[in-house]
Amino acid sequence: MSSSTPSSPAPAQAPSQHSYSHSHSHSNHKPIHIGMFGAGTVGGGVYEIIMGRLGNHASLSLTNPSLRPCIITKICVRDVDKPRTFTIDKDITIVTTDAQCILDDEEIDIVVEVTSSGVGTVTVNANANVNVNANMRDIVLGSLKRGKSVVTANKALVAECLDEINDTVREIHQQNHQCNVRFAYEAAVCGGIPIIHSLQSCFSGDIIHEIMGICNGTTNYMLGKMEEGAEYEEVLNEAQALGYAEADPSADVEGYDVRAKIYILAKLAFGITVPDLSSIPCMGITQISNVDFEYARLLGCTIKLVGTAERLSEYGEYDGALSVYVAPKVVPTSHLLASARGAGNAVAVKSANLGISSYTGMGAGRFPTANSIVADICRIASGTGASVHPFPLTLTSTNSNSIGMDSPGPGIEIDCDYLAPFYIRVSFQDELGIIRRVGEIAERQGVGISTILQNPIKDRFMADFVVTTEECRVSQVKAMCEDIGTQDFAHCHPSITKIEG
Repeated sequence: MSSSTPSSPAPAQAPSQHSYSHSHSHSNHKPIHIGMFGAGTVGGGVYEIIMGRLGNHASLSLTNPSLRPCIITKICVRDVDKPRTFTIDKDITIVTTDAQCILDDEEIDIVVEVTSSGVGTVTVNANANVNVNANMRDIVLGSLKRGKSVVTANKALVAECLDEINDTVREIHQQNHQCNVRFAYEAAVCGGIPIIHSLQSCFSGDIIHEIMGICNGTTNYMLGKMEEGAEYEEVLNEAQALGYAEADPSADVEGYDVRAKIYILAKLAFGITVPDLSSIPCMGITQISNVDFEYARLLGCTIKLVGTAERLSEYGEYDGALSVYVAPKVVPTSHLLASARGAGNAVAVKSANLGISSYTGMGAGRFPTANSIVADICRIASGTGASVHPFPLTLTSTNSNSIGMDSPGPGIEIDCDYLAPFYIRVSFQDELGIIRRVGEIAERQGVGISTILQNPIKDRFMADFVVTTEECRVSQVKAMCEDIGTQDFAHCHPSITKIEG
């Protein structure tokens, strides 16, 4: 088995001063003009890197002769008077609340979108091409149609609109072969880890079987603290105090953030689109307790929240349906994913040629995320943008659950009722016959029990034991746990965690 581990980019340090030179003697030296939406934490990092390092042609000619200088000429924000965490050079950069000011500026080549509003509302002037109450989708599409490339860190936008945006880019190229607009979104998944570009450019001659990753730094931080013995509520409060978790943490702790990211990675890795983002099974960490880590240690494992997209095996290896899901996983301490600590992220790609390729690094933060945005800008500026369809399928099927493009042939079915061994923790009030009854319920649902683990009971009114299962479908395990949850000995529905081999 081969393994390649690209080193993650080191967090950039804030440049001390801007070094943009206004004097350019050759047309190839004309700077790339950038308009940016958003000037928060990540936007500030982008501004400092661009204006401090990429605005001077003399230094670029030594390090990257093919790259034109880049400057940010306009920034659109909600409040121009809001204090910023970075210094804006007002001789070069205009700050405005009018999105149209960027959209209609013919000098702007690239639009960077780093707002914190998801697909939120941005007010623009009335125009035939853009709605008065335009959301970021309209901003992106409007920019592309005006011949401006777009770079975004907005995972919600990418997950909801990627196919539409890619179709728009394709139509623009078909209508004007000289127009080379690009849509890039490296920072939308795993912050500073270059997983998007790797999937777009490094697996063209390969076949990906599985991609799975820790894609949310907040929950990884929380699980790490719980492994040390802290309780869920205590850790959540700490994460909120540190700014890792929002006041409403549901996007993180319920797994919705990871779901959007694995949706994007599945599209890139397998060339197909899951029809409905909400159809992806999603289990978060709200049912995980520090006692689960005690049992995980007995198995030589730890627990991570993981997004997974994998080809199942039907007649041969990896020839079956595509399964996409988000769930806590019990992973061996020797596994790549177990090495991601704190707010770090990790992604593992299993493919025919490379075996396991691993990518680790910071999944969020000012300069790690800004570094990915700047990398996209540099690729666009130097004309080296990767394909938006690294694995374009030309497959369709009469099966309504299959996804494909336009040519006859067998499609790949989407089957999110995935097969796996599972870890089930049952909280109970002690009485005779509980293990027997759980075994009977498992038998009724067709679930085979592999092992039973139980720490010594200290409180008969509040105790736990763990059942690990043989490989079965997640629907069978859920039905089993719903049945157990109705029994008089059970305090609640058992928690379910997938076991990673």
